[in-house]
Amino acid sequence: MIDVKTPTVEFFHYNKDGNLAKQFFTGAEKFENCMLESEEPFILNSNGDRILISSDPDFKVPEECDYALLSSKKPTNKDFLGSKFNFRRWLKHPLIKAHTSTEIKESWDGNFNYIKEDLQKNIHGLRPPQLGALYAILSHLQNKGDKAIVVLPTGTGKTETMISTLIANQCNKLLISVPSDALREQLAKKFSTLGLLRKFGIVSEKALNPIVGIITTKFKTEKELVDFLNQVNVVVTTINILSGLEQNQKAIISDSISHYFIDEAHHSEASSWRNFIGLFDPHKVFLFTATPFRNDQKKLDGKFIYEFSLKQAQEQGYYKNIQFKPVREYDLISADMAIAEKAVSVLKDDRKKGLNHILLARCKTKDRAKEVFQHYIKHSELNPVLVYNGIPALKKKLASIKNLHNKIIVCVDMLGEGFDLPELKIAAIHDDRQSIPIMLQFIGRFTRTSGKMIGDATFITNLAYPPIQQELDQLYSKGSDWNVLLPKISEGATKKELDFQSFLNGFRRLQQSTIPFESIKPALSATVYKLTTDRWEPSKWREGISNLDTYEYQFNDINSNQNTLVVILGKKFNTDWGSFDTVQNFQWDLIIVHWDNRTDRNLAFVHTSLNPFKSKKLIDAIFNEQNSIIQGMDVFRVFHDVKRLKLYNFGGRKGIGQDISFQSFFGKNVEDGIKQLEQGTLKKNNAFGTGFKEGDQVTIGCSVKGKVWAYLRGNLKELIDWCQELGTVLIDKSINPNVFLKNTILPERINIRPQNTLPIAVDWNPHLYRYPEHKYSFNIGRFGKFFDLSSSELNIIDTPIDQPIRFSWNSETDRIEFELVLGSKIIDGRLESFGKINRVGTIDAIVTSGNKRENIADFFNEYPPVIFFADGSQLELNYYFKPKDPVEGFSPDRLESWNWEGVSLNKESMGIKPYIKDSIQFNFIQRIKDEFEIIYDDDGSGEIADVIGINRSEVKIDIHLFHLKYAKGGKVSNDIDNFYQVCGQAQKSLNWKYREGKELFTHLLKRVKKKEKEKECSRLIKGSVEDLELLSTAVKWNLDAKFHIYIVQPSLSKTDASEGILSLLGTTSHYLSTVGNVNLQVITS
Repeated sequence: MIDVKTPTVEFFHYNKDGNLAKQFFTGAEKFENCMLESEEPFILNSNGDRILISSDPDFKVPEECDYALLSSKKPTNKDFLGSKFNFRRWLKHPLIKAHTSTEIKESWDGNFNYIKEDLQKNIHGLRPPQLGALYAILSHLQNKGDKAIVVLPTGTGKTETMISTLIANQCNKLLISVPSDALREQLAKKFSTLGLLRKFGIVSEKALNPIVGIITTKFKTEKELVDFLNQVNVVVTTINILSGLEQNQKAIISDSISHYFIDEAHHSEASSWRNFIGLFDPHKVFLFTATPFRNDQKKLDGKFIYEFSLKQAQEQGYYKNIQFKPVREYDLISADMAIAEKAVSVLKDDRKKGLNHILLARCKTKDRAKEVFQHYIKHSELNPVLVYNGIPALKKKLASIKNLHNKIIVCVDMLGEGFDLPELKIAAIHDDRQSIPIMLQFIGRFTRTSGKMIGDATFITNLAYPPIQQELDQLYSKGSDWNVLLPKISEGATKKELDFQSFLNGFRRLQQSTIPFESIKPALSATVYKLTTDRWEPSKWREGISNLDTYEYQFNDINSNQNTLVVILGKKFNTDWGSFDTVQNFQWDLIIVHWDNRTDRNLAFVHTSLNPFKSKKLIDAIFNEQNSIIQGMDVFRVFHDVKRLKLYNFGGRKGIGQDISFQSFFGKNVEDGIKQLEQGTLKKNNAFGTGFKEGDQVTIGCSVKGKVWAYLRGNLKELIDWCQELGTVLIDKSINPNVFLKNTILPERINIRPQNTLPIAVDWNPHLYRYPEHKYSFNIGRFGKFFDLSSSELNIIDTPIDQPIRFSWNSETDRIEFELVLGSKIIDGRLESFGKINRVGTIDAIVTSGNKRENIADFFNEYPPVIFFADGSQLELNYYFKPKDPVEGFSPDRLESWNWEGVSLNKESMGIKPYIKDSIQFNFIQRIKDEFEIIYDDDGSGEIADVIGINRSEVKIDIHLFHLKYAKGGKVSNDIDNFYQVCGQAQKSLNWKYREGKELFTHLLKRVKKKEKEKECSRLIKGSVEDLELLSTAVKWNLDAKFHIYIVQPSLSKTDASEGILSLLGTTSHYLSTVGNVNLQVITS
C-alpha cells in the first residue's frame, strides 16, 4: 500500500493555447493506504474510495469511482509501486460542481462580512488600511468620475483589498493587469482561493469561489476571446499582453469588463499601456499602488481616493524595523567585498538567534551579478544561488528559493513584485536603485511582518557612492535612521503628488476637457498687471479675446480656491504647402490667468501660447479695467540679486530718426550691444541670461513690454508658484532696475595672451564642478593608472609673455603639459580670433565619462580650463573676462604677522609620519591645533587647500581653508613671485563653496589616507572619519557651510609689503568677496 498526493481541486472552464479559466474548490489532497484495484481501467482503492487515473481527458469515468485524475501518460503498475504519477488535473471530484459566472456572482450577495481586525481580542479580519480603502472604493463607485487611485504600502494587504472589492461590490467581470508574469500567477492564485477572506470569516461559506481566467498569450480569434470572457468572473494578465492585442479584441474586452484594476500602477508609463487603459470608461478603472508616483517620475493619471502612508504602516506594525549597516569604500571591488562580508556576517548572526532569514544581494546587470556572486560562493554552507533571466534551470532555482533552501540569493532585479518571500530580511545593495518609487518597492520586500521566526530587516550598502536622487541621498548618510527617514521620503514625494492633485481638484470641469490638465506643461512665462480692484469675473474671459469665433474648440475651467483660470483653444488651418480642404492642421493654444489677491500683492499674471496676444484686453474684461501693466524699466527688477550674471541675449532700441530702430545681440555679440548701451546710443529693450540666486542656478529674461520668462517648463501649479515668486520682486520699489548690468561680466575675444598681467592659476572648467569628483577619470594608458579630480590637479607653468600660456595636468606620479595657442583666421570672409589647446610631449591620457572616451587634449578643448590672472581677469580658450569694478589694494593693516622662528621657510610640506617638524605646514598646524574640532592635511595633487580646519556650531559649519606657500630662497623678501601661485590657489578654492555641501566631505573621506612612495598615514590630524561622515550629513540636510579662506606666506614682512603684492592680494580679496562673499585673511611674518 502506498500514499498518493493529488493536485489542487479545480474545475477548468476554458483551457486552450495557454489561456485558461478555472474555479478552485480545495487544496491538494493525499489518499492514504492505496491499493491497485485494476489496471484496465487503472483504479486505486483508498479505504473504500475509488480513484480512476487516465491519460485520456475524454475517458468515461465509471459510476463507482467518485474520483478521477488526468495524468500526463498512461499509468502503469511500475508507476504505482514507485508512487510516481504526473497528474495534470481532476476529471471528477465530489466537490467539483460546474457553476456559471452569473451563479457565482449571485452567491456573493449578502455573504460579505465587514469584520475589523482586533488581535487583542483574537479577531482576525480586515486591517484599518484595508477597510479604509474598501469604503473609499465603494463610495467612489456610487458616483461616476475619474479613474481612482488607491495607495497602500507594501505589506498592508493590497491584494485582499482588491478581493474584498470584488465580493462586496459583486463585480460582474473584473480585469486585473499586472506588470510581470510572476505577479500574474501569484494574484490569480489568491483570487482563486479568496486569499485569507474565507479563513477569517469575511466571506461566508455560502459564497462560491470566482472563476479566474489567466491570459498568457494572444487569442487567435475573436470567438475564442468571447468564449473565454463568457466563462469568467475575474481575468488576470499582464499589461504587455493586453496592449499587444488586436484593436477589435481590445474593444471586446473593454465592452465586456465591468471593472478594471491596475496593480502596481507605478509601472503604467508606456504609451501603449495608456492607450489600452484609455479604452475604458474612467469610472471603471482603479489604480492600486504602493507608491503614488510612476517609475518615470510622472504623475499617475487619476484621482486619489485613498492613501495610507508609509508612516502609518510603520506605526501600526505592518513594516518591520530597519537596521542600516553601511560600508564606505571608494574602490568598487573592495566595496563589493566589504558589502558581502558585512551582509554574510549579519546573516550568520541572525540565524544563530534562530531567525529564519535570507540574504539577497541586488545587482544592476548580469555581468555585475556574476562578479558579485564570486564574493558569496565561498559560503557554501549557506547554499548561495545566482538568478537572472536567461540563466539555465531558472524555474528550478526559483522553486529552491521558495522552499527556503538557499540562504543567499544574488539577483538582477528579479525578486520584486510577484515574489512574496517574508524571509528576505537582509539586503546587500551592490548597485543602487535611483528612484524613489523603485527604492520604496524594493525596501518593502524586506520589511514584511508575515512569516515565522523572522526579525528586523537589515540593509547594507556603500556610503561612498550614494544615489543621484537627492531624496534618497539622505538615506545614505552615516548614522541615518531608515525607520524615520523612509516615511518622510515617501510622504514628501506623496505630498508633492497630492498637492498637485489637490490643485487640480479645484477645477470643476476637468472631465470635459479634451486636453488632460495634468499633462499641461507650460513654459514659465507671464505678463504681470498691478490691480486696484478686490474682485474678479473670470467667466467674462470671452470678452477679452479677439476673433474667438474662429476657434472650433473652446474650453475653460476655473479653480476658485487658487484664483486660476485655464482656457484651451483649438482651430483648424490649411497647410502652407498645398491648397486642399481635406488636409488641415489643428492648432492648440493655451491661456492661463492667475490672480494673487494677497493684500500686499494684488497682481494678475497672464500666460499664453498665443502670439501675438493682447493680454490687456483680457485683463480688462476680467478685472473691469482697474489695472496697469508692469512694464518699462521696472521689469528689469527680475535680475535683482542674480549673481555672476552672464547674458546670452540682449536687445536694444535706438533713438528716433535712426535708420535701424531695434537691434538684437546673441551669444558672442552681446558684448557689442552692452557697449552701445553704455555709450548711450542704445536703450535696453530685452535681456536674457543665467546666474546664481540664493545658491541656485537660475535663468531669467524680460522685455520692456512687460513679459518675463525663464528657460524652464512646469505643470500648472509650478507655473502659479513661479508667478508668485516673480511678483515679490517686481513690486519691490527699493530695487533699482537700472543697475543690473553694472556687474555683468562680458567676454572679449582675444587673439594674443593678455600683456599687462600674468597667469597665476588654472582650474577645471566649471562644467566639471557640476558632478562628483569621480565622474571623470584620467587613464595614463602607458601605466594603466587611473586618476579622478580628487587625485589630480591643473597647474600654471611659468612662460615668457611673448610665448603661449602653458599649464600642466598633475597627479602624485605623472605630469602632462599643454599650451594654449591664440590667433586669428578668416572665417566666412571675416577675421575671427580662435583658441586651441595642444598637448606638449609624448605622455597622453584618455578621459572617460560613462561610455564616452576621448584623449585629454580633445577633452580640454571641449571643456577649456579657466586661467586666472593677477589682475582678477579670467580666460577660457580665447574668451577673456575682465571685471569692470575697480579693485583696491590690500591694506597692510589687514596682514597678520606671526613669529616663524625655528621654521625653515623653504620647507612647505610636512610630508607623512614621521613629519618634517621644521616645515611651515607642521609648525602652522601646531599653532592652530586648539582652535578647531577637525584639522585635515589635504596637501598634494587634487587638494582643496594645504590645511583645512573645521568647527561645528548649532547653526552652521565653519570651514577654514589655509593655503600655504614656501619662501623662495628660504628667506623673508618682497618678491611678488612668492604670491602668484598661492593667490591663484585661494581663488580656485572658492569653487568648493558652490559645490554641493557634502562633496567637500566626500573629497576628504576619499583622500583620508596620505601616501608617499611605500609609506602612508592618515590626513586627519585631529578628529575622526566618523566626525567627517556626521558633518557630511549635517551640511547636506541641517546646517549651512560658511567658508573662510587664508593665505599663509611667511616670506612677507608685514612692515615691508610692496605695492605689487598688496595689489595682487587686493585682487584676490575682491574676487573672493564679490563672487563668494568670503573674506580673505593673510598671515605673514
